[in-house]
Amino acid sequence: MLKYMIGIDAGGTHSTAIAYDENGKELGRAESGPGQINNDYELGIKNIAQAVNELRDKIDGDCIKVLAGIAGLSVVGNAPEVAATISSMVGNIPTRAITDSLLALYNGLEGADGALVIAGTGSVVNGRQNGSLIAVGGYGSLLGDEGSGYAITKAALQSALLSWDKREKNSLIDLFVKEFNVDNMGEVPAKFYNLTSPEVASKAVKVAKLADNGDEDARKIIADQAHLLARDIIMCLDRYEDPKPMRVALTGSVLSNNAMMRSYMEAEVKEKYPDAVFSVSNGENARGVIFDKSKDYRYFTNHNDDE
Repeated sequence: MLKYMIGIDAGGTHSTAIAYDENGKELGRAESGPGQINNDYELGIKNIAQAVNELRDKIDGDCIKVLAGIAGLSVVGNAPEVAATISSMVGNIPTRAITDSLLALYNGLEGADGALVIAGTGSVVNGRQNGSLIAVGGYGSLLGDEGSGYAITKAALQSALLSWDKREKNSLIDLFVKEFNVDNMGEVPAKFYNLTSPEVASKAVKVAKLADNGDEDARKIIADQAHLLARDIIMCLDRYEDPKPMRVALTGSVLSNNAMMRSYMEAEVKEKYPDAVFSVSNGENARGVIFDKSKDYRYFTNHNDDE
């Protein structure tokens, strides 16, 4: 009988489950609603189980394990209990629950030691060495998220507002006046505070495009944010024991699409760590199940089972 495994990337907007055979070949995929469990625990778990069960119904074979990378798991905690709950809803298949960032780490590094840099709406740097994990950043838009789409937009907006107050010329002023469809910069803050974090982050694309066209004000924003992200990567590499793994995988919309950002960031890291090797992850984080060698898979029982 065909044996296969399922990885599921459960995020804040949707959940993607993908089945792979033992050679890593994709057998099928399924989509469901948000799997982020710190916002709505029961709905998140239900959506995760729904995607897994849809795949099980499609594939004629024996599912040997489910690896669920779940947004909000670090907030909720108690991963073994979460895993057992999911297992109970998917036919008692051995299940492991981890954070979505760790799932991305497994995928981006293909099981090897090294670092994964995520920069999309938010940002975080995760490192792995000899089974030990390192986290740098990931503190959200108010306390961190350096180099993220949110941080780029926020920094560009702060630059524009400062220039507006000084009545100095700044091309970012024109960008935001047009983007927010207002008469002047004084009207922008009220519009900004009504946006969600993803909506703020999406405007970073316009800043990056302006920088690509040679605008110095926009270029400085990209360079500054690249420096902050490089700083976080260097902090992660500093914390490794010798010999340090030098593989750095990049993922998220900012790093996937912004060559200028990557160039500045990589150059700064290489000043201290010239052997660092950068690559852009394919973003199919459910694929991390192929590379997860942990034996800590839980299953549902009718009593507490800590074995």
